[in-house]
Amino acid sequence: MGHEELLRHLIGSAERRKAGILGQAREEAERRIAAARAQAEAMERESAGTLEREAGRERGLRMSRARSEANSLELRARASLADDILARLRERLALVPAGAEYPKTAERLYLEILPEIPAGNITLGADAKAMDALEHLTADPRIRRVPLPEEELGGVEVSDDAGTIRIRNTLKARLENARPVLMAEIHRCLACENE
Repeated sequence: MGHEELLRHLIGSAERRKAGILGQAREEAERRIAAARAQAEAMERESAGTLEREAGRERGLRMSRARSEANSLELRARASLADDILARLRERLALVPAGAEYPKTAERLYLEILPEIPAGNITLGADAKAMDALEHLTADPRIRRVPLPEEELGGVEVSDDAGTIRIRNTLKARLENARPVLMAEIHRCLACENE
């Protein structure tokens, strides 16, 4: 074997080894690229799942807040409507003392509290129209008559001289006593209307 032949043999052998090493390197690179792709896809799926869960949780929180705000707004609207109804009722009650039937109403209001009136000197508060209607029932000298405050809307109020006992049977007091029942009835009517 000559020098040239040896050289060709060495070059050929080096070329084959080079091709073998490059083939192995390509295979290793392809395997690593495939593994990296698989890992990236898994991370992407995991990230998408996490993102979807986070978006669902955020959507749920926003819906919950929106429902809460809507409920709060509805309650405020109902309360405002109930207050408007009671204000109109108060306006109508303010007209009762001007009516023709008011003297009879004042007498009934006084007779309702008569059993509760203490013995001794008392103060009777009533408006002028009621005082006239009660003249025959309150002729007793131990009864001192005073005007009823205007904000009471009408009716009667009795107290003892010491001020320890106070019996209110005024239109305003009756409205205040009826308020919880009226509010419950208004709420029931509004709830039935929404169904």
